[in-house]
Amino acid sequence: MAVKQCTQTRPEFTNFSSLPAGMDFIDLAEYNERLVAALMETDNDMERLSLYKKMAASLEQLATTYEEPVPDERLPQLTASNITAFHPVTFIAEPERVTQYCQALTRLLIHNLIDAEARLTLNDLLFDLVNYQVDDLKAPRYMETWNGLVQVR
Repeated sequence: MAVKQCTQTRPEFTNFSSLPAGMDFIDLAEYNERLVAALMETDNDMERLSLYKKMAASLEQLATTYEEPVPDERLPQLTASNITAFHPVTFIAEPERVTQYCQALTRLLIHNLIDAEARLTLNDLLFDLVNYQVDDLKAPRYMETWNGLVQVR
């Protein structure tokens, strides 16, 4: 019978330093995207718990950014010059609601009250939701017109 070796936990998963100040909603969404990608690659329980806790803190901070105005430096990224740049939305949920879904999943996964198969399924769901959210938050929401920027979505 083969014995599985314990691997040392990598420092990037256990460093609980706070998130850098000044991250806007896109920065936070992209940070979550990196966390969830790392989560999909680990089978170490300590790394997984560290990632869940980082995700919970980042999601909490992301939820607070929705009340803030879009930073001026993000406007060009979120602006389209014509209507064809807008993609149809296939999943109808506001970013705030998707963040709440991710927060609920993360809390459930932190407490580890589910079996391994359900955990894998919920990790997959969290991965899909975070990636959907990144795409949605980075999608154009303004359009250039003769009268200036107009919010389309």
